Amino acid sequence: MERTAERQAARANTVLFRMMLGIAGFLAVFAVVVQPNSSIFQGFWAIQMGEAGLITDPICTGGVGGALLNAAVLLLVSTLLVRWMRLPFSGAALACLFMMAGFALLGKNLINSTPILLGGWLYARYKREPFSKYLYLTMFGTCLSPLVSFLMLHARPGLRLVSMLACGVVIGFLLPPVSAYTVRIHQGYNLYNVGFSAGFVGLGVTSILKGCGVTFVTQGSWSEDSHVLLCVLVGALLLGLLAAGILLGCRSLRIYGRILHHSGRAVADFVALESPGTALVNMGLTGGIGFVYLLVLRVPLNGPLVCCILAMTGFAAFGKHPKNVVPVMAGAILSSALMGHVPLTAPATLLATLLCTGLAPIAGQFGWKWGAAAGFVHMAIVQHTSILHGGMNLYNNGFAAGLTCILVIPIIEALRPEPKE
Repeated sequence: MERTAERQAARANTVLFRMMLGIAGFLAVFAVVVQPNSSIFQGFWAIQMGEAGLITDPICTGGVGGALLNAAVLLLVSTLLVRWMRLPFSGAALACLFMMAGFALLGKNLINSTPILLGGWLYARYKREPFSKYLYLTMFGTCLSPLVSFLMLHARPGLRLVSMLACGVVIGFLLPPVSAYTVRIHQGYNLYNVGFSAGFVGLGVTSILKGCGVTFVTQGSWSEDSHVLLCVLVGALLLGLLAAGILLGCRSLRIYGRILHHSGRAVADFVALESPGTALVNMGLTGGIGFVYLLVLRVPLNGPLVCCILAMTGFAAFGKHPKNVVPVMAGAILSSALMGHVPLTAPATLLATLLCTGLAPIAGQFGWKWGAAAGFVHMAIVQHTSILHGGMNLYNNGFAAGLTCILVIPIIEALRPEPKE
């Protein structure tokens, strides 16, 4: 029995590895098809050397093909790193890899991510532990990669290479211990724990740099010309995940329905708790909620919005499902509607509505009303958090979600009825 289970786990692991390679290949092929000339490589290089702070759309920098090629390359490198470290392709791995691909459409690239990965490796060496223990955390930590790009572009000539490398290494070195501490604060109710810890690290680093006379100014960009192409891309990807999940055994509502009984509170690895097939179906459906929401609003898709859909999709293997994300989104939408200066279709509002689903475990654990309340508070808080780190934390919603937990969780625990003896 044990050998059979081991063989099944190994087979599933191989399937998921090949699936991630296939997605990277799909993004690369799609990139070449939509931009079939040398400008795709020029655009790719422009993205590597360009601005990366919030909110930057790499499609404006390098074209839709260059942006998708950047996502494909980052996803491929990340997938091979997971394989090289002999880590299982678990729910955590899928969440991490989809975030790497997604945020390659909102600021990450190979050049600004590599120094942070080096810092995580050095921390593992310092602790005399395998880097595999910190790989996911360090890859998530590349959310502070805009700091590396900022110094590469704006530090004094002659100091740019040294400053960007030093900054990235310091970030990668500091994030593991800080993240280990912050998870105690929100108790697993914020799925974007590294975004929370990165907010504090980013606050510290930017404050020191501001004290040295650095002024953080981000040049935002927001494209609207690639809607149809990106709809085809996202639709094909989500349908592919659904089909893969069905082929892997999730062929009934009864089988899928089991996933809806999980609160989603970390650690909720749906690949391990249920099955790879069930997790993939959930990924397709949960990502579809974000996709349909944007279609209903008639908002043109672009890099940052596709990033948010991929983030919802990835974490549907690690805590999110339709039952716990919808209440949080509803609360965020209500909050935006009541705050007249925060229109639903504003870029920051759209990102917050989709990424506030990092608080989905609150709805899963305490019910839809508290989930909606968390989404409501999150929308109010996230309007004011970016200034703290100068727009250098791509997981700004993860930072805001952690702050929301600090406020909301104690209130919930104080007001909800005590369980009967």
